[in-house]
Amino acid sequence: MECNGSRAICSICYEDLKPVVEDLQAVSVCGHVFHEICLQQWFEYCPSNRKQTCPVCKQSCSANKACRLYFQSTEEVTDATATQRLTDSSKDPEKLRREVLRLEGKVSGLNSTLDRQTNDLKELNDELFHYKELVKKEVALKDDAIKQKTAMQQQFHLKSQEFEKSRLECLKLHERNMVLAKELAALKLVSNLELGEDEALKLASLGNESNTKETIDILRKSLVIRNKSYKELMVKCNVLGRGEARNSIKLEKAQEKISKLKVSRLLIEGDDYLVGELSLM
Repeated sequence: MECNGSRAICSICYEDLKPVVEDLQAVSVCGHVFHEICLQQWFEYCPSNRKQTCPVCKQSCSANKACRLYFQSTEEVTDATATQRLTDSSKDPEKLRREVLRLEGKVSGLNSTLDRQTNDLKELNDELFHYKELVKKEVALKDDAIKQKTAMQQQFHLKSQEFEKSRLECLKLHERNMVLAKELAALKLVSNLELGEDEALKLASLGNESNTKETIDILRKSLVIRNKSYKELMVKCNVLGRGEARNSIKLEKAQEKISKLKVSRLLIEGDDYLVGELSLM
């Protein structure tokens, strides 16, 4: 690709384009040609937040739309021939000057690329530092959240244990109260002989609303105890009645004896009075 002594170069690396021995690619939107590896590296180094552009004209393009160029050659240039050309051109001051200018342009381009990549790297480092700080904050917040969650779980566990303990104590107290209420109801059933049928049934069914058999058993036991108490009271009443009868008889005999004693006393007092009168005469 030579024309009137000039050569085609890659605008990225400023090396000669050798279509026969090198892989070349062209940007489809503008047609500029570059070394394939140079163009692909150019696209790779483009920041992700910017559109990919042509290195020469800056038109928007993408790596997947760059096309490879294929050339056919009718002659082969050997390394010896190329070396001979380079030796011949080194003897021409004008060619050397152009070579120096080309190399200077290449260095300038490389420096520009280096500066651009350095700036991009600095931006990436700043962005990386920023994200690292965000990650640190997120990790700190996550650690605090985990600590708070752990503390809340421990507190919830303690409160759950306290609640379960209180619930069991309340259950025991409720059972104890129910036992005392049943005992009191049984005592009323046994001791209060004036209870009506409804009230007796209510007392017997206390704590046994859904268990009719147990209520009937309580009523049966209460009835047996009441009958037994009734019989015992009847026996006591009979004993007291017989004792009262005996005491009444004793009382009558004592009153009769007292009456006789009073009569005897009056008789004695009357005899003494007569004797006194007679003695005065």
